[in-house]
Amino acid sequence: MKKRIKFTPPLLDQINITPMMDVALVLLVVFVIISPLIGPGIPVRLPTAAGEKLSVTATILLTLNKQGEVFLSGRQANPIFLLVDLQNLKKASPDLKVIIQADKEVSYEAVVSLLDIVRQAGISAVGLATTPASPDKQ
Repeated sequence: MKKRIKFTPPLLDQINITPMMDVALVLLVVFVIISPLIGPGIPVRLPTAAGEKLSVTATILLTLNKQGEVFLSGRQANPIFLLVDLQNLKKASPDLKVIIQADKEVSYEAVVSLLDIVRQAGISAVGLATTPASPDKQ
């Protein structure tokens, strides 16, 4: 009688990272899809105006709330370093556009000073965010 020899494959000393990469890519896709829907949650009551909706690609959102606090793309910005932050963003993206979103109860002087900081940073493409006017008021 012949003896059967059992074959056992050699043990692998490497970790299979394919399932981990699959999970990481799925999470990345989920965050990319959900992040524009969440948006910055800074409560600002915009003034109403008739105008057209702009389609811009490389934009930074500057928000000025009722208390006079400035937010740069949803994060509170230090007014002392705001100019430097905007200059660095301009260097990274030369065709940068800024949209200023100011509460309607904020003084005109505060909006103009924020606009002046944006201009000092070398950014000439600036827009002011407003709420669309209702059709019966036009």
